[in-house]
Amino acid sequence: MKRSTAPDTVPRALTPALLQFCASIAPGEPTFILSIPTKRAATSFCFENVAHRVRKKGGTIAYGWAIWHMPGLYFEAEHHAVWRNSLGNLIDVSPQLGGRKRMLFLADKDAVYDAFALRANIMAPDGDSERARRMVELGRRRIDLLIHCRRPGTSEINLYQTDQLELAALNQQISEILAG
Repeated sequence: MKRSTAPDTVPRALTPALLQFCASIAPGEPTFILSIPTKRAATSFCFENVAHRVRKKGGTIAYGWAIWHMPGLYFEAEHHAVWRNSLGNLIDVSPQLGGRKRMLFLADKDAVYDAFALRANIMAPDGDSERARRMVELGRRRIDLLIHCRRPGTSEINLYQTDQLELAALNQQISEILAG
């Protein structure tokens, strides 16, 4: 398996700042869970992957948020679903970037998936630096652009030339911030 060059954004520990970010999204404490992708599970299709797993093996779908952290830059919550097996254990059955084997999950029973009303990632700066604030601003603009270009009810994204140029510019600026 080829290793990703993307930074590892799985939080290392439950810090007060991380818990405060999570509390601003949903009640309850986030928990580290294993990521064990099922065969034929597709990246970025967690809701479908979990629904398939429930049909095959029972259990239920647990809605919530995958929590990511880039120390000194940002916290991010991504709408996500994981499988709750018959013993009540939460398992991420979707492939994760770079083959990550664990993730931080914040359960949120109110974050039910609706393909026609996508939930944007939630971002907050980690600290009060201009670099962190700029990263969150760019990240939010990127998320908004991708949601705006998504065809309702599908995973298809239609980027017109102006959208492609805007996305390229945002990605370039984000890369510059990440580089240092």
